Amino acid sequence: MNHYIFSWVKALNDDIFQRIRESMIACQSEDVLQLIQKAIKQKLDASEIIKEGLTAGIRVLGDRFEKGEAFLPELAVAAETMKEGLKLLEPLITESSDQKGLGTVVIGTVQGDIHDIGKSIVAIMLIVNGFSVHDLGTDVSPEAFVNKAQETDANIIAMSALLTTTMDKMRETIELLKKEGLRDRVKVMIGGAPVSQRFANSIEADGYGTDFNQAVRIARSFVGKEGSG
Repeated sequence: MNHYIFSWVKALNDDIFQRIRESMIACQSEDVLQLIQKAIKQKLDASEIIKEGLTAGIRVLGDRFEKGEAFLPELAVAAETMKEGLKLLEPLITESSDQKGLGTVVIGTVQGDIHDIGKSIVAIMLIVNGFSVHDLGTDVSPEAFVNKAQETDANIIAMSALLTTTMDKMRETIELLKKEGLRDRVKVMIGGAPVSQRFANSIEADGYGTDFNQAVRIARSFVGKEGSG
């Protein structure tokens, strides 16, 4: 009987995740936000809502865009919906985090780049895993990263870039950390579509991830914690 109830509850949860995912793909913003509110009321896990609903949906849309089956206005709507959905989930994530004080992270999208969806997801998932996160937003200069790391005594800087023309700002930030004598105590992790492990090695970054799960694992490894949660 208990197994039946568990299976029934799981099916209901999977159904709402699927509906969020499908509404994201269809760019039905109001439906997505209403479904998230419903999931919150049902006390579903916020990280699962993000992973199985929002992120899964926007990935499908991104794949379609690359194949010429979706268009830029659709991506823009989905991106805005994602941001609004994350705003709804952030208080729940902050309250549910049961691993406080793992470390302090300064995160942002590098100077010249205004893409923030991937960065915002990583920021929230780091909060889920017990990190104190200072999100500087987009178009963040090397000086702003380093100054915030000094101000907050951060032990991790996380940088994102979606444009190849802005990637070198990551290198400049690391060089500035060296100049300020902070490189030994501040780990640097990077990510973004054009970024690679080879590039990370070339600028002496400490970690590189392709998605928020990897980003969390890397951050946890920096503070002596293995795994993603």
